This record gives sequence, C-alpha cells and structure tokens, in this order.
Amino acid sequence: MVVLGFYYLFRLVYEHTGHFIAGLVPGAFLLASPFFAFYAGSFIPDPFSLSISFIAYYYWFCFFEKRRFVDLRLSLLLLALAGLIKTTCAMHFGAVAGITLLWAFLQPQLLLPKERWQLLLVSAAGAGLIVVFFLHNQYLNATYQSWMFKSSANPVEGVDEWHEVIYSIRQNWLQEYATSTQYRTLGVCLGLFLVFLLPNLRRFLPLTLLFGASVLIAYAFTQIMGAGLGVHDYHMICAMGPPAMLLLVLGLLNLGRYAGRVRLLTSVGLGVLVFFLVANGYKRLHRRMSDDYPPFTPYAHVWMRGGAAELAKAGVPAGANILAFNEGAPNVALVYFDRRGINWQPENVATVTSDNFLDRMAIDSLDYVVMAPSVYAQMAPQHAAMAIDFETVGQQPAVVLRRRNRLHPW
Repeated sequence: MVVLGFYYLFRLVYEHTGHFIAGLVPGAFLLASPFFAFYAGSFIPDPFSLSISFIAYYYWFCFFEKRRFVDLRLSLLLLALAGLIKTTCAMHFGAVAGITLLWAFLQPQLLLPKERWQLLLVSAAGAGLIVVFFLHNQYLNATYQSWMFKSSANPVEGVDEWHEVIYSIRQNWLQEYATSTQYRTLGVCLGLFLVFLLPNLRRFLPLTLLFGASVLIAYAFTQIMGAGLGVHDYHMICAMGPPAMLLLVLGLLNLGRYAGRVRLLTSVGLGVLVFFLVANGYKRLHRRMSDDYPPFTPYAHVWMRGGAAELAKAGVPAGANILAFNEGAPNVALVYFDRRGINWQPENVATVTSDNFLDRMAIDSLDYVVMAPSVYAQMAPQHAAMAIDFETVGQQPAVVLRRRNRLHPW
C-alpha cells in the first residue's frame, strides 16, 4: 500500500506536467526519509495511513478538475479509512471535507443538490466512524489497562518541557526525519511556492488550500501531542508528511510546466536528485536497520542478539511462548527471540523470588523465561531456589530457564 501511494503521487505530478522524471521525485523523496522508510516495513500504521491519504488527495484534486462526484466520494472514504488506521489523519479528513463544503457553499454550481446531500452524508458518516472507533479504543485501553496505544491528548506542560522536547528533536530526530538534501529540497520548494503563489491560487487552488490547512494541522498536532515528539520520531509521519509532500508536489507542478531547454535542464537536475535520494535513502535505511546505529547505540537490547538462534539450539519449540523478564519495551525481546510471549518488568528485580516466577508463568501457561545475564546476576540470592524450580537451557547471549513443574498452582 505504501508503494501504491507513491504511484498516485507520480500520477498527480505526471498527469499535470507530462514530466516523467518529476513524477518520480515524490516517491524517491519518501524513500529517502530515514524514518519513513524504516517504519514503512514495520507494524507502525503511520506510513500506511499516510499513503492512503496520498491516494485520496489524487482523487480529490481530480474531482475539482473533472467534476466527477465519484472521485470526491472515493477521496473522503479513503481519508476516513486513513483516519481509522491513524487518528492523526482524521484531521486531514476534516480538512478535505471542510474545504469542499466551504467551496460548495461559496460556489453552489460545484455540486448538484443531491450531491450536496451526499457530501454531507459521507462526511458525517466518515467522521462518525472515526469518533466511534476512537471511543472504542479508549474503552479498550481503560478496560484492559493498556498504556501502549495513545487515545488521549499528550500536550507539553510548560516552557521547560518544551525546551527538553526541542532539544531532543534537534539532538536525536532532526536527521531522522529527513536528510540534508531533503531539507534543502523543501527549502527550494518553499521558495517556488512563494514565487508562484498567484499561479498556484489560479491553477492549483485545491492543493494550495490543502497545503495551508495541513500546515495548521501540523501546528495543532504539536500542541496536542507535543510531549511525545521528543521520544517517538514516527509521530511526525502523519503530522508533517502531508505539508511536506504537498509543498514538494506544488513545486514540481510549477517546474514541470516549462518546455524546451528549461525542461531539459529540469529533467537532468531532477534525475540527479532522484538518484541521490534513492542511493542515500538505501544507505540510511541499511544503517538504521543495523543494531549498530550511532548515536543511539549501544542499545539496551544488545544482549538479545542471536536470541532466536540460541532458543533453537536449546530446543525451545518455535510455537512456545516465553516470558521476557525485566524488559520495558513491549515487543523488542519477542522480535529478537522470534517467539510469542509477554514481558514482565517488576519494580525491584532483587526482590523477585522463584515462586514469583512460577506464579507469573502459570497464569499464561509459559514454560520458558529469558533475561539478560546481568539481570540474572542481580538475582544471586535466588539462584539456589531457582535451580530447583528451573532448568538452565541457555546462558549466552541470554539466560534461558525452563520450568520443571508445569503443575504449579496459581
């Protein structure tokens, strides 16, 4: 689906300029973004939701050019789907619906009377679905006491916290959002946007209005969810992705209008840009996929490297569920050990007894526990008791214990 979003960005540019190379730039630009390319191959929904939004933008712009109501309906349905996948994109659904409704009010001939009612119905249905699904997620979080999925505002509290967030972004994430080449490219596009502002308002008014709305949405997002920006880089994908890509598309639409020698020069220049974006993006993605990725290394999960091979060597069945002990992240250990299971992070490792392990594992019928050797060393007073209740089946890179008695009550 991410690649399909690239295809529709290509169509958006190519169908209005006939410039093939210019049409390749948006997809190459996204692939060159270290954090977008990294999360596009993971379970994080942000790139998927953003790509659906790009498809919706294409059909929305087609509606204004060809006045086919089916394009508008499809656009709103796709944006509603994007909002269901990632709540941040619900704001972009609201922007598209709001701009269209305002346009229809100021220019009644945009829609037939029955189409106005259909627009209201589709907009209300999409917004209603998003609200109901959001409230359902809040209910699930409250019922199961889940802290993994955000379903409430997380604003920055005070000036001092803002300084911390901004420092973390500058120190850790600024070069993860985009490369220096991408920042310079967006700077050039911003200059083109200002130079061609009047032509944009005449020829590409829907995209220009959507760009302005997406900038306001990005600002609103930083106010609503700003406290998490210093910790999680992927929050920016659906917040800053739309304004960045719309700015890029508008710049390409303006460059692609020229013919003759100017087109030849832009073809060469954009071709070189695409090459460097793809090459640099591949290199950055390979680096980020590595366990050794300065300045973030050494990671706390270095001890998990080779964990899956260790379990296989120890004879732990591929279908066995494991207990990852003293791990704060909900899924990192399970990925490295290639097993399903749960994490358990007690308040104080030193106070955990062998019986505590047995009780916790009996609840979910777990047979194996994995932990870092350094954590196991902290439990030295319990080693004798644990030797009675558990069999050591692995020691490097992780300590792997198998409980002896599956009939332990809880």
